[in-house]
Amino acid sequence: MKIKTLMIAAALLSASYSQAAPRAAKPAPAAKAAKPAETARQETAQQEGGIHFSDGIAAVADNEVITRRRLAQAVADAKANLPKGVQISDTALTEQVLMQLVNQSLIVQAGKRRNIQASEAEIAAVAAQNPSLKNLSAEQRRELADSIIAEKVRQQAVMQNSRVSEAEVDRFIEQAQKQGVTLPEGEPMRQYRAQHILIKADSENAAVGAESTIRKIYGEARSGTDFSSLARQYSQDASAGNGGDLGWFADGVMVPAFEEAVRSLKPGQVSAPVRTQFGWHIIKLNEVREAGTPQERVRNAVRQYIFQQKAERATADLLRDLHSGAYVDIR
Repeated sequence: MKIKTLMIAAALLSASYSQAAPRAAKPAPAAKAAKPAETARQETAQQEGGIHFSDGIAAVADNEVITRRRLAQAVADAKANLPKGVQISDTALTEQVLMQLVNQSLIVQAGKRRNIQASEAEIAAVAAQNPSLKNLSAEQRRELADSIIAEKVRQQAVMQNSRVSEAEVDRFIEQAQKQGVTLPEGEPMRQYRAQHILIKADSENAAVGAESTIRKIYGEARSGTDFSSLARQYSQDASAGNGGDLGWFADGVMVPAFEEAVRSLKPGQVSAPVRTQFGWHIIKLNEVREAGTPQERVRNAVRQYIFQQKAERATADLLRDLHSGAYVDIR
Protein backbone atom coordinates (compact mmCIF):
# COMPACT_ATOMS: atom_id res chain seq x y z
CA MET A 1 0.00 0.00 0.00
CA LYS A 2 3.05 2.19 0.11
CA ILE A 3 2.50 3.98 -3.12
CA LYS A 4 0.61 7.10 -3.83
CA THR A 5 -2.23 6.60 -6.26
CA LEU A 6 -1.53 8.14 -9.66
CA MET A 7 -4.56 10.43 -9.84
CA ILE A 8 -5.99 8.20 -12.33
CA ALA A 9 -6.46 10.92 -14.86
CA ALA A 10 -2.91 9.97 -15.81
CA ALA A 11 -3.90 6.35 -16.13
CA LEU A 12 -6.49 7.31 -18.71
CA LEU A 13 -3.80 7.39 -21.29
CA SER A 14 -3.62 3.62 -21.17
CA ALA A 15 -6.97 3.46 -22.95
CA SER A 16 -8.19 5.90 -25.56
CA TYR A 17 -6.92 8.72 -23.37
CA SER A 18 -3.26 7.76 -23.79
CA GLN A 19 -1.07 10.62 -22.62
CA ALA A 20 2.09 8.83 -21.49
CA ALA A 21 5.37 10.28 -22.58
CA PRO A 22 6.86 7.69 -24.91
CA ARG A 23 9.86 5.78 -23.73
CA ALA A 24 12.27 3.71 -25.73
CA ALA A 25 10.17 0.89 -27.03
CA LYS A 26 10.65 -2.36 -25.11
CA PRO A 27 10.18 -5.70 -26.79
CA ALA A 28 6.75 -6.99 -25.92
CA PRO A 29 6.30 -10.52 -24.63
CA ALA A 30 5.97 -12.86 -27.56
CA ALA A 31 2.40 -13.27 -28.71
CA LYS A 32 1.12 -16.80 -28.83
CA ALA A 33 0.26 -18.26 -32.17
CA ALA A 34 -3.36 -17.90 -33.15
CA LYS A 35 -5.48 -20.97 -32.56
CA PRO A 36 -8.55 -21.96 -34.56
CA ALA A 37 -10.53 -22.08 -31.32
CA GLU A 38 -9.80 -18.40 -30.79
CA THR A 39 -12.19 -17.42 -33.58
CA ALA A 40 -15.17 -17.92 -31.26
CA ARG A 41 -13.40 -15.99 -28.52
CA GLN A 42 -12.82 -13.04 -30.86
CA GLU A 43 -16.43 -13.05 -32.01
CA THR A 44 -17.65 -13.11 -28.41
CA ALA A 45 -15.37 -10.21 -27.50
CA GLN A 46 -16.61 -8.24 -30.48
CA GLN A 47 -20.26 -8.82 -29.61
CA GLU A 48 -19.81 -7.97 -25.93
CA GLY A 49 -17.81 -4.81 -26.63
CA GLY A 50 -20.19 -3.42 -29.23
CA ILE A 51 -17.45 -3.74 -31.83
CA HIS A 52 -18.19 -3.97 -35.53
CA PHE A 53 -16.13 -5.94 -38.03
CA SER A 54 -15.85 -2.72 -40.07
CA ASP A 55 -13.71 -1.23 -37.26
CA GLY A 56 -10.87 -3.59 -38.14
CA ILE A 57 -8.89 -5.53 -35.54
CA ALA A 58 -5.52 -4.25 -34.36
CA ALA A 59 -5.01 -6.92 -31.68
CA VAL A 60 -6.75 -9.54 -29.59
CA ALA A 61 -5.85 -9.65 -25.89
CA ASP A 62 -7.42 -12.75 -24.38
CA ASN A 63 -11.16 -11.99 -24.34
CA GLU A 64 -10.96 -8.44 -25.67
CA VAL A 65 -10.61 -7.09 -29.19
CA ILE A 66 -8.66 -3.86 -29.67
CA THR A 67 -9.92 -2.18 -32.84
CA ARG A 68 -7.94 -0.08 -35.29
CA ARG A 69 -10.35 2.76 -34.60
CA ARG A 70 -9.55 2.66 -30.88
CA LEU A 71 -5.82 2.39 -31.60
CA ALA A 72 -5.95 5.38 -33.96
CA GLN A 73 -7.72 7.47 -31.31
CA ALA A 74 -5.20 6.47 -28.65
CA VAL A 75 -2.28 7.33 -30.96
CA ALA A 76 -3.84 10.72 -31.76
CA ASP A 77 -4.24 11.45 -28.05
CA ALA A 78 -0.65 10.38 -27.36
CA LYS A 79 0.64 12.66 -30.13
CA ALA A 80 -1.36 15.59 -28.80
CA ASN A 81 0.24 15.17 -25.39
CA LEU A 82 3.86 14.58 -26.36
CA PRO A 83 6.22 16.78 -24.33
CA LYS A 84 7.90 19.52 -26.31
CA GLY A 85 11.06 18.39 -28.02
CA VAL A 86 10.23 14.68 -27.94
CA GLN A 87 10.82 13.04 -31.32
CA ILE A 88 9.30 9.65 -32.15
CA SER A 89 8.28 8.08 -35.42
CA ASP A 90 4.63 7.30 -36.13
CA THR A 91 5.49 3.60 -36.39
CA ALA A 92 7.28 3.50 -33.03
CA LEU A 93 4.55 5.49 -31.32
CA THR A 94 1.81 3.24 -32.75
CA GLU A 95 3.64 0.09 -31.62
CA GLN A 96 4.13 1.51 -28.14
CA VAL A 97 0.54 2.67 -27.76
CA LEU A 98 -0.77 -0.68 -29.02
CA MET A 99 1.28 -2.55 -26.40
CA GLN A 100 -0.06 -0.15 -23.74
CA LEU A 101 -3.59 -1.03 -24.82
CA VAL A 102 -2.83 -4.76 -24.77
CA ASN A 103 -1.20 -4.53 -21.33
CA GLN A 104 -4.07 -2.42 -20.01
CA SER A 105 -6.58 -4.95 -21.31
CA LEU A 106 -4.83 -7.92 -19.69
CA ILE A 107 -4.56 -6.11 -16.34
CA VAL A 108 -8.23 -5.08 -16.40
CA GLN A 109 -9.36 -8.60 -17.26
CA ALA A 110 -7.25 -9.96 -14.39
CA GLY A 111 -8.85 -7.42 -12.07
CA LYS A 112 -12.35 -8.38 -13.11
CA ARG A 113 -11.54 -12.07 -12.55
CA ARG A 114 -10.63 -11.06 -8.97
CA ASN A 115 -13.93 -9.13 -8.67
CA ILE A 116 -12.11 -5.80 -8.46
CA GLN A 117 -14.49 -3.01 -9.41
CA ALA A 118 -14.59 0.75 -9.88
CA SER A 119 -17.37 2.31 -7.85
CA GLU A 120 -19.50 5.18 -9.09
CA ALA A 121 -17.93 7.36 -6.40
CA GLU A 122 -14.43 6.56 -7.65
CA ILE A 123 -15.40 7.29 -11.27
CA ALA A 124 -17.02 10.58 -10.25
CA ALA A 125 -13.98 11.58 -8.17
CA VAL A 126 -11.60 11.10 -11.09
CA ALA A 127 -13.92 12.76 -13.58
CA ALA A 128 -14.29 15.77 -11.27
CA GLN A 129 -10.56 16.42 -11.47
CA ASN A 130 -10.57 16.57 -15.27
CA PRO A 131 -12.80 19.26 -16.83
CA SER A 132 -12.81 17.43 -20.17
CA LEU A 133 -14.61 14.50 -18.51
CA LYS A 134 -17.63 16.48 -17.34
CA ASN A 135 -20.24 14.70 -19.47
CA LEU A 136 -19.03 11.14 -19.84
CA SER A 137 -20.37 8.99 -22.63
CA ALA A 138 -21.01 5.31 -21.88
CA GLU A 139 -17.76 4.40 -23.64
CA GLN A 140 -15.76 7.01 -21.71
CA ARG A 141 -17.25 5.80 -18.43
CA ARG A 142 -16.29 2.21 -19.24
CA GLU A 143 -12.74 3.22 -20.17
CA LEU A 144 -12.41 5.34 -17.04
CA ALA A 145 -13.66 2.44 -14.88
CA ASP A 146 -11.15 0.12 -16.60
CA SER A 147 -8.33 2.56 -15.84
CA ILE A 148 -9.30 2.60 -12.16
CA ILE A 149 -9.44 -1.21 -12.04
CA ALA A 150 -6.02 -1.46 -13.73
CA GLU A 151 -4.52 0.93 -11.20
CA LYS A 152 -5.94 -1.10 -8.30
CA VAL A 153 -4.44 -4.31 -9.71
CA ARG A 154 -1.07 -2.64 -10.20
CA GLN A 155 -1.09 -1.16 -6.71
CA GLN A 156 -1.90 -4.54 -5.21
CA ALA A 157 1.16 -6.00 -6.95
CA VAL A 158 3.30 -3.11 -5.73
CA MET A 159 1.94 -3.30 -2.18
CA GLN A 160 2.83 -6.98 -1.93
CA ASN A 161 6.35 -6.67 -3.32
CA SER A 162 7.79 -3.24 -2.56
CA ARG A 163 8.36 -2.93 1.16
CA VAL A 164 11.81 -1.60 2.06
CA SER A 165 13.52 -2.68 5.28
CA GLU A 166 16.09 -0.68 7.23
CA ALA A 167 18.60 -3.48 6.51
CA GLU A 168 18.13 -2.92 2.77
CA VAL A 169 18.79 0.80 3.21
CA ASP A 170 21.93 -0.03 5.23
CA ARG A 171 23.22 -2.42 2.55
CA PHE A 172 22.59 0.07 -0.26
CA ILE A 173 24.44 2.86 1.55
CA GLU A 174 27.34 0.57 2.44
CA GLN A 175 27.67 -0.66 -1.15
CA ALA A 176 27.50 2.87 -2.54
CA GLN A 177 30.22 4.03 -0.18
CA LYS A 178 32.47 1.09 -1.15
CA GLN A 179 32.04 1.98 -4.82
CA GLY A 180 32.58 5.68 -4.27
CA VAL A 181 29.06 6.57 -5.39
CA THR A 182 27.77 9.92 -4.15
CA LEU A 183 24.46 9.48 -2.35
CA PRO A 184 21.64 12.02 -2.79
CA GLU A 185 21.31 14.59 -0.02
CA GLY A 186 17.54 14.30 0.07
CA GLU A 187 15.08 16.90 1.30
CA PRO A 188 13.62 17.47 4.76
CA MET A 189 10.21 15.83 5.15
CA ARG A 190 7.76 15.07 7.86
CA GLN A 191 7.74 11.35 8.56
CA TYR A 192 5.27 9.16 10.38
CA ARG A 193 5.55 5.78 12.02
CA ALA A 194 2.22 3.99 12.10
CA GLN A 195 0.49 0.63 12.29
CA HIS A 196 -2.66 -0.35 10.49
CA ILE A 197 -5.19 -3.14 10.20
CA LEU A 198 -6.60 -3.85 6.75
CA ILE A 199 -9.71 -5.81 5.85
CA LYS A 200 -9.62 -6.20 2.08
CA ALA A 201 -12.59 -5.33 -0.11
CA ASP A 202 -12.21 -5.99 -3.83
CA SER A 203 -15.86 -5.32 -4.65
CA GLU A 204 -18.78 -3.29 -3.37
CA ASN A 205 -20.38 -6.42 -1.88
CA ALA A 206 -17.15 -7.29 -0.09
CA ALA A 207 -16.85 -3.72 1.15
CA VAL A 208 -20.06 -4.01 3.17
CA GLY A 209 -18.79 -7.01 5.12
CA ALA A 210 -15.32 -5.48 5.43
CA GLU A 211 -16.72 -2.30 6.94
CA SER A 212 -18.72 -4.27 9.49
CA THR A 213 -15.63 -6.26 10.46
CA ILE A 214 -13.32 -3.25 10.75
CA ARG A 215 -15.82 -1.39 12.93
CA LYS A 216 -15.89 -4.29 15.38
CA ILE A 217 -12.08 -4.31 15.46
CA TYR A 218 -12.09 -0.53 15.92
CA GLY A 219 -14.36 -1.01 18.93
CA GLU A 220 -11.88 -3.46 20.45
CA ALA A 221 -8.98 -1.06 19.83
CA ARG A 222 -10.91 1.79 21.44
CA SER A 223 -11.62 -0.44 24.44
CA GLY A 224 -7.89 -0.84 25.05
CA THR A 225 -7.05 -4.13 23.30
CA ASP A 226 -3.43 -4.10 22.15
CA PHE A 227 -3.31 -2.82 18.55
CA SER A 228 -0.41 -5.10 17.55
CA SER A 229 -2.32 -8.15 18.77
CA LEU A 230 -5.41 -7.10 16.84
CA ALA A 231 -3.33 -6.60 13.68
CA ARG A 232 -1.76 -10.05 13.98
CA GLN A 233 -5.19 -11.59 14.52
CA TYR A 234 -7.26 -9.77 11.92
CA SER A 235 -5.24 -7.78 9.40
CA GLN A 236 -5.11 -9.04 5.81
CA ASP A 237 -2.10 -6.90 4.92
CA ALA A 238 1.44 -8.26 4.59
CA SER A 239 2.37 -6.21 7.66
CA ALA A 240 0.11 -8.30 9.93
CA GLY A 241 2.98 -10.46 11.17
CA ASN A 242 4.75 -7.33 12.40
CA GLY A 243 1.70 -6.13 14.28
CA GLY A 244 0.64 -3.94 11.36
CA ASP A 245 3.84 -1.87 11.57
CA LEU A 246 4.39 0.18 8.39
CA GLY A 247 7.73 1.60 9.49
CA TRP A 248 8.59 5.21 8.74
CA PHE A 249 7.00 6.84 5.72
CA ALA A 250 6.90 10.40 4.44
CA ASP A 251 4.24 12.73 3.12
CA GLY A 252 3.20 11.84 -0.40
CA VAL A 253 3.82 8.11 -0.13
CA MET A 254 0.49 6.69 1.00
CA VAL A 255 -2.76 6.87 -0.97
CA PRO A 256 -4.61 10.14 -0.24
CA ALA A 257 -7.39 8.85 2.06
CA PHE A 258 -4.87 6.95 4.20
CA GLU A 259 -2.46 9.88 4.32
CA GLU A 260 -5.20 12.31 5.29
CA ALA A 261 -6.23 10.07 8.19
CA VAL A 262 -2.63 9.78 9.42
CA ARG A 263 -2.16 13.55 9.34
CA SER A 264 -5.28 14.06 11.46
CA LEU A 265 -3.94 11.88 14.29
CA LYS A 266 -1.75 12.64 17.27
CA PRO A 267 0.79 10.03 18.42
CA GLY A 268 -0.98 7.25 20.28
CA GLN A 269 -4.37 7.84 18.63
CA VAL A 270 -6.29 5.32 16.52
CA SER A 271 -8.26 6.52 13.51
CA ALA A 272 -11.87 5.79 12.79
CA PRO A 273 -12.30 3.28 9.93
CA VAL A 274 -10.89 4.60 6.64
CA ARG A 275 -11.74 3.27 3.20
CA THR A 276 -9.20 3.14 0.36
CA GLN A 277 -9.10 1.15 -2.87
CA PHE A 278 -7.54 -1.70 -0.88
CA GLY A 279 -10.38 -2.05 1.60
CA TRP A 280 -11.11 -0.77 5.11
CA HIS A 281 -8.37 0.26 7.57
CA ILE A 282 -7.89 1.51 11.07
CA ILE A 283 -4.59 3.28 11.73
CA LYS A 284 -2.58 3.91 14.86
CA LEU A 285 -0.04 6.73 14.72
CA ASN A 286 2.95 6.07 16.96
CA GLU A 287 5.53 8.76 16.18
CA VAL A 288 6.06 11.85 14.03
CA ARG A 289 9.43 13.34 13.18
CA GLU A 290 11.05 15.85 10.88
CA ALA A 291 13.69 14.06 8.85
CA GLY A 292 16.00 17.02 9.11
CA THR A 293 19.45 15.59 9.84
CA PRO A 294 21.73 14.93 6.85
CA GLN A 295 21.82 11.21 7.66
CA GLU A 296 18.03 10.96 7.87
CA ARG A 297 17.63 12.80 4.58
CA VAL A 298 20.06 10.47 2.84
CA ARG A 299 18.36 7.39 4.25
CA ASN A 300 14.95 8.64 3.19
CA ALA A 301 16.16 9.36 -0.36
CA VAL A 302 17.72 5.89 -0.58
CA ARG A 303 14.55 4.30 0.79
CA GLN A 304 12.46 6.07 -1.85
CA TYR A 305 14.85 4.98 -4.59
CA ILE A 306 14.75 1.31 -3.52
CA PHE A 307 10.98 1.46 -3.24
CA GLN A 308 10.65 2.90 -6.75
CA GLN A 309 12.90 0.18 -8.18
CA LYS A 310 10.83 -2.51 -6.47
CA ALA A 311 7.58 -0.94 -7.65
CA GLU A 312 8.76 -0.89 -11.26
CA ARG A 313 9.92 -4.50 -10.97
CA ALA A 314 6.59 -5.56 -9.45
CA THR A 315 4.72 -3.95 -12.35
CA ALA A 316 6.99 -5.63 -14.91
CA ASP A 317 6.54 -9.01 -13.17
CA LEU A 318 2.77 -8.54 -13.17
CA LEU A 319 2.74 -7.94 -16.92
CA ARG A 320 5.07 -10.86 -17.60
CA ASP A 321 2.85 -13.21 -15.60
CA LEU A 322 -0.28 -12.00 -17.36
CA HIS A 323 1.28 -12.38 -20.80
CA SER A 324 2.56 -15.86 -20.00
CA GLY A 325 -0.98 -17.16 -19.48
CA ALA A 326 -2.75 -15.07 -22.10
CA TYR A 327 -3.65 -15.34 -25.76
CA VAL A 328 -2.32 -12.25 -27.54
CA ASP A 329 -2.58 -11.77 -31.28
CA ILE A 330 -1.06 -8.60 -32.76
CA ARG A 331 -2.41 -8.05 -36.27
